[in-house]
Amino acid sequence: MMRNIFVVLGCCLISLTIQAQSKADQVKHIRLVYAEAKQKVADNGKDGKAPIDMHILVNDGTVVDEDFELDNVTSLYYYFDKMKKDPNTDLLDSVKCYLIIEDYTSHGHTRYREFLFDPDKGHLLFAFMKGETDAGFIVETRFYYDAKGNLIDQIHKTGNEGLGVSEVEPDSHSWNDAEGEKKTGDYFLDVFNGILFPNSDFSAASERSGKATPKAERMKFIRETYAQAKQKIELDKQAGLPRNIQVTIHDQRFEVSPPVTREINYYFEDVMGQDTSEKHCYFVSDHTSFMGFDRYCEYLFDTKSHDLIFSYDRGREEDEEREWRYYFNENRKCIEAKSEAEEIGDGLSEKMAAKDYVDTFRKLICE
Repeated sequence: MMRNIFVVLGCCLISLTIQAQSKADQVKHIRLVYAEAKQKVADNGKDGKAPIDMHILVNDGTVVDEDFELDNVTSLYYYFDKMKKDPNTDLLDSVKCYLIIEDYTSHGHTRYREFLFDPDKGHLLFAFMKGETDAGFIVETRFYYDAKGNLIDQIHKTGNEGLGVSEVEPDSHSWNDAEGEKKTGDYFLDVFNGILFPNSDFSAASERSGKATPKAERMKFIRETYAQAKQKIELDKQAGLPRNIQVTIHDQRFEVSPPVTREINYYFEDVMGQDTSEKHCYFVSDHTSFMGFDRYCEYLFDTKSHDLIFSYDRGREEDEEREWRYYFNENRKCIEAKSEAEEIGDGLSEKMAAKDYVDTFRKLICE
């Protein structure tokens, strides 16, 4: 009987030792991957290589009253690798995001986050957070995950500025937890994929039935709305609390080609809904430059919805330049298309692109 008890205890000790070794080995591996990722970030764009990254800057300042303005600024940095799906070509069309960094400030409060992803399989490996209040209270957390998303290990520290931080139990604060950080990492990845690989939903291009404003009156409304949007953008550029989103993407399409630079700007404002104010994106611009190619697009949205009412597309390559303009009524129908190109179209792809921009805007601002 005693012998059986010792055998069982021995097996339990061996099992616990194996688990401890496995946990230590996994954490060690994650730290090694983390160090490699940070080195790749440091080397990004150096030694003649094209930079591969994305930066999203969200300015969401809010005037609470005439004596109090709340500044909310979020910077998201994405670092990713470009790879080839077909080894027989030099086209880089496969993407793996390996590190995301969030830097957030609001009225003296700060939060810094890092999300490390497996460079081969793409799942979350590690999440770090350091938050500090305007009074100097600090919380640091580290979460380590396995390939199935299970928590391997966690480290929590709290303290005060100038006095340092010390390790504490996980339930000693309520700033975050392992599951919440994992969801945040997935959310940031969803934003990243939505920008680089939009859904292109055909439902956004479907026309409605119903009455529509006469064409002349509608065209007048669109032109006036466009002029007002441009005025608001100029005021936003000079504002102490701007309301915009800036996305800058450094990419590369071919192994031997110069980099691609893409800049997307979203402009929004608060509009009153039935009960509360809602954030409304009224204008988006998208500019891509690549070698001798340059493309600039504009998307103007209705004042009361996110229906596209006007789009502008200008493409330049070497000595050739073409422009397209599309005007839409309340039923999403193109009522006028202007272009010197042989193929004018009916604004179908423009409506689909506008829906993708709105989806990204809602993810960044409304979720």
